[in-house]
Amino acid sequence: MKKALMALALLLTSTSMSVKAAGLDIALSNNTANIAVLLNPYNFRAGGGSELAVGGFLNETGDSLLFASLMAHGVRKLPDQQYNLAAGIKLLTGDLEVGDQFAEAVGDSENVGALALGFKAGYVIPSRQNPMEFSIEGFIAPKITSFGDAEGYTEINARFQIEVIPQALTYVGYRRIEFDTNDFSDLRLDRSIHLGMKLTF
Repeated sequence: MKKALMALALLLTSTSMSVKAAGLDIALSNNTANIAVLLNPYNFRAGGGSELAVGGFLNETGDSLLFASLMAHGVRKLPDQQYNLAAGIKLLTGDLEVGDQFAEAVGDSENVGALALGFKAGYVIPSRQNPMEFSIEGFIAPKITSFGDAEGYTEINARFQIEVIPQALTYVGYRRIEFDTNDFSDLRLDRSIHLGMKLTF
């Protein structure tokens, strides 16, 4: 059911967008990897547009997620400043391995999924050669849009990125991902700093 829902969402979003470019976003820490393929990748210097991301997340504990997100980006320009705003949705599904934070249940597995609402705000630091952006992004899914063993989902991302060349951004970020399930509260998949790169083609 969840795989069919994911496939349907990807089909609808991909066929409803006019694809102008593609990209790849890779973020790695000591214990996590987050990889996404991008359609119409967002560029903070250019401002607006819609970005579709399809990818996966995994960590050393054994947690794994597949996700698809669609974010609509807008720009607010002042004489010497630029603010970027975005809103959208994220659909995800995966399996969680209960780890050390619940020692009595180590080895248990939870099958989770959620449809989350997302919001993002960014501030662009102007530069002619290598512009930079600081952004904060969050996703939340209440119980009514969570399925499987999940009863809630939250994700918070903070990122400082710099444009090395027009087709490549590098960044350092912080990400926290948590699920509430039928049996556990605050199952933490990630709470760490990571390094990343975003390439466009």
